[in-house]
Amino acid sequence: MPLQFTNGLILILIPAACWYFWWQHRRTVTDMSPQRKRLSLLLRLLVVTALILTLAGTKLIRRGESLAVVFVVDGSRSVREDQRSAMEKYLSDASKGMRQVDRVGVITFAQDPHTQSSPGQPIDPSRLKDTGITTATDISQALRQARNELDSFAKDSGKRIVLLSDGNENSGRSLSEVPDLAAAHIQLDTLTVPVNLPKETLIEKTIIPARVKIGEPFPVRVVIQSQSAQTAKISLQRDGSPRGDAKSVTLHPGKNVVVFEQNIEKTGFFRYTTSLESPDDTIPENNRGEGFVWVRGKPTVLYVADDPSLTNFLRNALKSQNIDVDYAPAAAMPTSAAALQRYDSVFVSNVRASDFSLSQMTALQVSCRDFGIGFGMVGGESSFGAGGYRGTPIEETLPVTMDVKKQKRMPSVAVALVIEDLEIPSSVNMSIEAAKATMDLLEPIDMVGVLDCNPFGGFGGVFGGGNSGTSPAGTWRIQMQHVTDREALKAAMQNLTGMGDPPSYNPFLAEAARVLNGTDAKVKHIVFLGDGDAVFENNQNETASIIKKIRDMGITISTIASGTSGGGDVKFMATMAYLGGGQAYVADQPRDLPRLLLKDQQTISQPPIIEEPFRPRAMEGDEVFKGIDWGSAPLLLGYNISNLKLNADLSLISHRNDPIFAGWRYGLGRSVAFLSDDRAKWAAQWMSWPGYAKFWAQAVRWTLRPIAPSDYSTQVNMEGNRGHIVVDAIDEQGHFVNKLPLTARIAAPNTGGIKGTAAEQVSIRQTGPGHYEAWFDAPQIGTYLVNVLQAGADPKSPQKSTVVGMSTPYSPEYRETASNHYLMSQLAQAGGGRVDPQPSAVFGGDRPDVFSAKDLTHRLLMFSMLLLPFDIAVRRIALEKADLVKAWNWVFGSSRNKSKTKSATPELGRLLDRKSTADQSMQGNFGNGEHSVPQNLDSETAGIPLRAPAATSTRNEAIRDQTRTESGSKTLTKELEIPEAGTQDTEIQDKSNEEPSLDESGMSRLMAAKRRAGQRKDD
Repeated sequence: MPLQFTNGLILILIPAACWYFWWQHRRTVTDMSPQRKRLSLLLRLLVVTALILTLAGTKLIRRGESLAVVFVVDGSRSVREDQRSAMEKYLSDASKGMRQVDRVGVITFAQDPHTQSSPGQPIDPSRLKDTGITTATDISQALRQARNELDSFAKDSGKRIVLLSDGNENSGRSLSEVPDLAAAHIQLDTLTVPVNLPKETLIEKTIIPARVKIGEPFPVRVVIQSQSAQTAKISLQRDGSPRGDAKSVTLHPGKNVVVFEQNIEKTGFFRYTTSLESPDDTIPENNRGEGFVWVRGKPTVLYVADDPSLTNFLRNALKSQNIDVDYAPAAAMPTSAAALQRYDSVFVSNVRASDFSLSQMTALQVSCRDFGIGFGMVGGESSFGAGGYRGTPIEETLPVTMDVKKQKRMPSVAVALVIEDLEIPSSVNMSIEAAKATMDLLEPIDMVGVLDCNPFGGFGGVFGGGNSGTSPAGTWRIQMQHVTDREALKAAMQNLTGMGDPPSYNPFLAEAARVLNGTDAKVKHIVFLGDGDAVFENNQNETASIIKKIRDMGITISTIASGTSGGGDVKFMATMAYLGGGQAYVADQPRDLPRLLLKDQQTISQPPIIEEPFRPRAMEGDEVFKGIDWGSAPLLLGYNISNLKLNADLSLISHRNDPIFAGWRYGLGRSVAFLSDDRAKWAAQWMSWPGYAKFWAQAVRWTLRPIAPSDYSTQVNMEGNRGHIVVDAIDEQGHFVNKLPLTARIAAPNTGGIKGTAAEQVSIRQTGPGHYEAWFDAPQIGTYLVNVLQAGADPKSPQKSTVVGMSTPYSPEYRETASNHYLMSQLAQAGGGRVDPQPSAVFGGDRPDVFSAKDLTHRLLMFSMLLLPFDIAVRRIALEKADLVKAWNWVFGSSRNKSKTKSATPELGRLLDRKSTADQSMQGNFGNGEHSVPQNLDSETAGIPLRAPAATSTRNEAIRDQTRTESGSKTLTKELEIPEAGTQDTEIQDKSNEEPSLDESGMSRLMAAKRRAGQRKDD
């Protein structure tokens, strides 16, 4: 019987304990019999051995008979319907060989695994199509989940995984999971699904030089993989525009290369797209390829402004300084870092933050920080803080911050949100969203309160304040207070449900105005959120009169109409805003509220702008504007207020010592902020200044890519599901350049769409003479931008850089045209399984050995506890053979076989015999109504006179004579009738209704006889 021990070293205590107790047994001086001593030693050794086995964690190893199989089925896009049907048939045939004790489960997988049925549950072979993301194949995750299923549902069974796939994994590393399967005693079988695409053609890659010069011819090579000889057409496009006519080519089986000669007459980062058309092709998704080229030459700046007619001043000034400028409105600005690579810098002039998407702003941030593109913002009424850039990725990129209220540079604002029931059944509570959006727009010096349009009141305020919580006109759900704890206020706003829906808005407007009037804020504003359905019950003249009184108090009113589809009146809400001197908005979606409230705040608040004539002053030691005579510079007429960030460099300041021009290094790039404008408003007098063009040229040039281009060959290719970076470093003399400190920053396709997402950074290692390589995961479809950087010897010197792009135009599922038999064979060999087993062999034939371990510690502990009382009893209780016999007789009621107790003396023995005989005689005669007295009394008792009892006294008295032997084990109860002394006749009279009696003299004689017998024993 095989045993297993958790702590095997503890077993060495068993021989030590046995020797110790044997040694104690030999030396003991106890008066136990030899049999008792041997029995006690045996019990003690059993108890101690059981306890030691318990501490050792003893387990019983048993062989299992059941088998659990998990089928891991490939459900990715590379598996066609005919292959899936073959796998369904395989599962159905294999299940027929199951025994009653066997269990089966199914897991389908593509990019992620999905358990269709766990071991022991019924399976449906027709449900093999994976419902998750099917654009990738990750075998490793599927094997890991299958192992977890077997460990959870088949602990005492043999375990086997059957992998059904074409083996074309493009995510993860399946071989890394095999050691864990072996450790869990799981056998891995593989069944390779054949891929049959006899006429498939695909574009494997598009090869373009990473960098070329302006006008320099360069080739675009298209590598085409074909499974058969056929004809096809190849076309080429650059940035979406065709580049010549399509080429008709004859393809032969294997790799084919088609070359297009190209040249570009302007600088920038350009994307080439190739496409393939073949009449015999089977998968159209893989007939596309992409590549990128970087043309170096004159710097190019992307200029984004609100009005193209007002951009000529800056555009002409830069062109005069040999800088090319491309204009684009905010909506047309690229949304990815890759699309911005054609520019050396991007300037934004007088554009609101709401005109940009988050993807556009983040693309600017990533391009500057990780790829060295310059960035600049020019002021205006819709720029910086006035344009709502606070808290955006662009503010993070700029050297200035828009948070100016901390220094109390702007007047404080008090806002009262008056809200009626705005809950939309299919949306988020609009009241909560409106209140939270308001919190994000206010500063600690501002005040806010929320009034519920509940005509019955009763809620009270959430926080304490100067005014009461409940008023006759509504309930202050949040008391008017300073925004000192924004997060606490937001948490309290989660309770803004069940708002009232009153028949008239007048009392609530009046209540909000009353509370606002009691504050010391400079700007006081009411934002009314409702649906306008109280218009018909309202006295509009009375409403107009109340709003006029509110306006006379210096309080403005804006309205946000929501839920108007249910019978509300947008026009009435707009009238309220018009009379209240505010703005009217319509929002039926929560996402509209922040934008609308931002516009409203900008309307009611004084924008962070100063419009005063001033002459900017240059800071001493400034390097940006060397050679400019600031003494001759005209006046500027206004600027945006901002605060300088830590580590930013200040070049120009205003007459109030506010920043006018600031710059800093942001990652690999540089960004600047010019707080005045570039057009005929604040900079109207600068238009005719001779230094105007030079000022802008030097400002823009300071932001251009500061990194020097590398002279080494750099390529990035897609291999499987990973990007492969290759750098070949050879100097002008043809010698290899070794030990270069190279790194790469990689921006994934979605980098520009996630706020705060940074590019991945990897180290490039040398793998040969002048040869450097690096790998990175590329699971997504789209463009990967790679910036290869070489650090200079001087930390202050610019890094050498090469920006290259790698595109995955289609899913890697469409890249392979044959099954990966090699990988599937490796998995089976490493997993101790079989390659392409027959369906009947899955549950039959060679079954993996499985042994289950049953824990015996609890049983051993219970066994030792049960033995312990017997061990104590053997040592403490003395039992002889006679005691055991008596116990046996007592248990089974055998009184006739009772052994006679050996008396201490002959006299006492004779006395006991007489008592026993008398007892038997009495038992025999009681049935006849008379008593008998034994006749064989000895000389000690024969002379006792017997007489008949007196008639006047009690005829018989029951006398119990209890005589005990020395062992105290037997009590004799005897009833005797003894006559009075002097009576001549000896008769025994006994009646059924009387008891025998014994006088005192007779008892004295009897006790005297006992004492004499005891004396003889002592002698």
